[in-house]
Amino acid sequence: MSFKTTILAVAAVGALTAATAVPAMALENEFHGMYKMKYFVSNLDNGSNGYMYEGSGTGQAVRGTGVSAANYFEQRARLFYSAKANDDLKLVLGFEIDSVFGDRSQGSIFSASGGAASGAAATGAAAPGTTFRNSGGALDTDAVNLETKWVYLDFNVPGAPVNVKVGTQAIKDAIKGIMFDVDAGGIYTTTKFGKSASMNLGYFRGYEGNAGDITGGGTTGGVGFKMGVNNLDLVLLEGKYNLTKDLSVGADYYGYFDYRDSHATILDHTFAVNADAAMGPLALSGFLAGQVGTTRNTSGTATGSVNGSTANVDMSGIAANVAARLKAGPGTAKLAALYTSGDDGKSQTRNNSWLSLQQSVNGARSQTSASSLNSYNEGGMMLLNRNGASEGTTTDRTIAWTSNNRDQGMILVTAGYDANLTPKLYANANVGFGWTAESRKSNLNDAGDADAIKPVNGNTHAANSSNYLGTEINVETGYKLYDNLTASVQGAYVILGDYYKGTGQVTGKVGSDPDNPYSTRFVLTYVF
Repeated sequence: MSFKTTILAVAAVGALTAATAVPAMALENEFHGMYKMKYFVSNLDNGSNGYMYEGSGTGQAVRGTGVSAANYFEQRARLFYSAKANDDLKLVLGFEIDSVFGDRSQGSIFSASGGAASGAAATGAAAPGTTFRNSGGALDTDAVNLETKWVYLDFNVPGAPVNVKVGTQAIKDAIKGIMFDVDAGGIYTTTKFGKSASMNLGYFRGYEGNAGDITGGGTTGGVGFKMGVNNLDLVLLEGKYNLTKDLSVGADYYGYFDYRDSHATILDHTFAVNADAAMGPLALSGFLAGQVGTTRNTSGTATGSVNGSTANVDMSGIAANVAARLKAGPGTAKLAALYTSGDDGKSQTRNNSWLSLQQSVNGARSQTSASSLNSYNEGGMMLLNRNGASEGTTTDRTIAWTSNNRDQGMILVTAGYDANLTPKLYANANVGFGWTAESRKSNLNDAGDADAIKPVNGNTHAANSSNYLGTEINVETGYKLYDNLTASVQGAYVILGDYYKGTGQVTGKVGSDPDNPYSTRFVLTYVF
């Protein structure tokens, strides 16, 4: 056999082997995603983890009179890929890239805070380099900033009306996101009972031990955290029933179990009912939710325990919402109200504030995290509360960053109108009024912190008595340049209430009123 014949024979055998190894099915590849660019001019949005009106320490971190506006560009791109075997089985991947034009993107491999990343040899002063999120906007742009959002398998159970999603995926509660609206790793199932009823059942692990420490070291007292023992778990059970084609009701349960802190354990149960109804041009929706639970303080001393006390803390919270949408003229008129309970801080053994999911890697009890994992989109606000629908990037800032609102709770009443002026042109306008639900005197979640939560008036040297946060007015108008590309302008202004009176933090101007926050954003959005 000649050399050429031998090569051809080997190639034929290889092709036959490959053919038998490949499943007899056609894989369908699906790509979709979005790109959003925003240009900001604002005295509240600032392109970093800076000022938020929830604040910290002795009062609210309020920007004072004379602070100049920030102006910057920010972009976000998301790419979603589905490897679809058939209508009953697919793998879904989601990726995200965020950056601010001119941000840091060059240098050695260091963390964003300037410290050496794990495994890097740090000598001398370390400057932020290439291995941190939301970088890559500076000259030459190179950075390691591709984030993985979703990796999950989506399949229907053969012979049963059950869909299963396994992996890291997006989850949002049925009470409009005020407890959690986040990406998480777990298992989520949807079961349909005929055409009228459905049930969702899910289990998600928010955090695993102390950064996965299974060696017995690296923790206080050398106890160690075992995988699957010291973790944060989230359990959800949601049911929905369509009474008619225009009326549906639901009942929900959410279990929040946090075992990570060696000093305290949080066990919380949330029960909710919700309803949606349509009556011609009018659509109504709302919910009522209650929470019961306990924080079990197990420390022998006050250090590290909630309230600086070793006593257990009974937890309870309430949240309610009602909303109406009416088709009128070229658009839709909106009216909505939201209430989440707060706590006055008078008791060390009871916390009545609404518990919302927060980013707290080390098991901290604080509800003031810079990364909110809940949202409320109903009111159309841009600055009063976190509205994921109007944000869509990473540097937007709000007054009430979480639905818990630093254990003070919140009351939000909004009205607005969304108009479709032409097939390509739209305009929206909203007004909102915000209050804290409670006048909180001390910080229940921070051991040993006796400082007032409400901001201190520089003239009276006491916390303001008012709970009124302020009034927001915002507008947005956009035009479709192409079917998939929209250019828009957003503008929002908040007239601060007496909650902030005399709290301007400007050198030489103690007791001045802070500037009213505003934000103007020019936006390009491409969806495919």
